[in-house]
Order: sequence, then C-alpha cells, then structure tokens
Amino acid sequence: MIPKSIQKKLKKFPKEIRAKFYWALGILLKNPSYPSLRHKKIESSEDLWEFSITMNYRAVYKLLNENTVLITNIGTHDIL
Repeated sequence: MIPKSIQKKLKKFPKEIRAKFYWALGILLKNPSYPSLRHKKIESSEDLWEFSITMNYRAVYKLLNENTVLITNIGTHDIL
C-alpha cells in the first residue's frame, strides 16, 4: 500500500528514482533478502523496516501481513 502522501512525495522525485522504487518494491515482496535492497529492521522501532532504492534513496515500511506492506516514508538517506 502506498498512501497518497507518499505518492505525492514520489511525484517530486526524478523519473528514474520512481522507476527504481517500484522495481525495488516488487523485489521486496518476492524476495526481501535480495542483496541490493539492503533490507533491515529499524533498530529504534518495533515494526518498521527499510530497504534501499539506490545508494542515496531508501523507503521505510510497516509489514501489515505476509503479502502487504505499508510504505510510511521515502527519501534520501540523510533526511530519513
């Protein structure tokens, strides 16, 4: 699930970053351990995880069930 606030944020990113986000999200749903995702649990949170879109961009999400994630934030590494 991608809330409207995140969709709005995504529209501000370059087209290439948007495409890589959707690619990475698809991979995450199929294989969370895919190496380039650098998928990990956020240490300071009980239920938030992150994955890399590029070396500079990442997304934060909450796992709702086995097949559904809720994207909670997206941005560059230095602002997240």
